[in-house]
Formats: sequence, C-alpha cells, structure tokens
Amino acid sequence: MNEQKMEQGIITFLQGVGIDLEDQHFKKTPKRIVKAYLEMFQGFEDTDAKVKTILSTAFDSKSDQMIFVKNIHVFSMCPHHFLPVEYYVTVAYIPNGKVLGLSKLPRLIELLAQRPIIQEDFTEEITQALMNIGSAGAAVQVEGQHLCMRMRGIKKPETSAVTSSMLGSFRESVSTRNEFLGQLDGTKF
Repeated sequence: MNEQKMEQGIITFLQGVGIDLEDQHFKKTPKRIVKAYLEMFQGFEDTDAKVKTILSTAFDSKSDQMIFVKNIHVFSMCPHHFLPVEYYVTVAYIPNGKVLGLSKLPRLIELLAQRPIIQEDFTEEITQALMNIGSAGAAVQVEGQHLCMRMRGIKKPETSAVTSSMLGSFRESVSTRNEFLGQLDGTKF
C-alpha cells in the first residue's frame, strides 16, 4: 500500500467535502485515516501466503468428528461504499487426518475479513480454505450488518444479511448438514 498516495487522496477528498484541514480537529485527520486503513486492510498484503501459513500449522489427528466454532466477531469493509461491515462467523469442519489449532480459525477469518470484500465471497473463501487442509467437509455461516444498508440508502438499521457455504460432507450428507444447522442458535444481532 502506498501511504503517500493514500494520504493525498484523503486530503483531496476532505477538501472536496469542504473541511478546513487547518482546524485543530482535522489537522492530523488524513494521517489518522491512513493509519486506520493500513490496519484494517492487512488482508490485502500477501493474503494467499498468510492463509497458507495459517493452514500449514494443521497437525495430525485421529479426530473425524465435527469441529465447531461460533460467534467469531470480525469487521470488514463493503467494497461498493467503503463503509464498515460487522460480522459474526460460525465455522465447522470435519477433519480427515489434520486439525487446526482452535485459535487458527479466528485468525484465518480475521485475515480474510481485512479487506473490502462482498459477504458472499468472504463466506466462500473461508469454507474453501478449510477444505484446503484436506477436510472431509466444511461449513460456514456469516451474519453481517452492513453500514451501507443501516445508515444510508434504505436506512434499515435492524437489518442483517446471512450467507452460508457448505462443501464436502456438509453438502453431501443431510445428517451432517443438520448437525451443523442444529448448532446455530439464532441470530447474533
């Protein structure tokens, strides 16, 4: 990411809005915005390599039962309006010789969220990543509140969007899919 170009773009935008950048409240705003976006968009830098690093920590296990982690809270950005999206992610997978440490699941999801991405693609990328460790199946449910819907446009602050993705045994087996769905306890928001 080019910090200098980012800062100049923000200065141009703020001046276009009519903000006096000499005002005490706005003098350092362009630098603060750049710093915030650098943090929020860490998923832009070497995403594939970082995902591979996380997945490479999977270790051998005899477990072949569903591993289920829910309410992973992350933030992202809408690529259409560059407004924040708040997500709660539930993930499950069935190991096939390899398991990830439980803390690696939120790390993976956090990384994939740290860039502007539509919710549908975000959901699919999580599921696909879990299949890449040789899982017998993976399932993800993402519930998101999009500020582009809550504070502008249709202005529906109570609205949330839910997406899901199921691969392998979750797609092929009704009982596996139902076990996953039975663990979901309603909406987070």
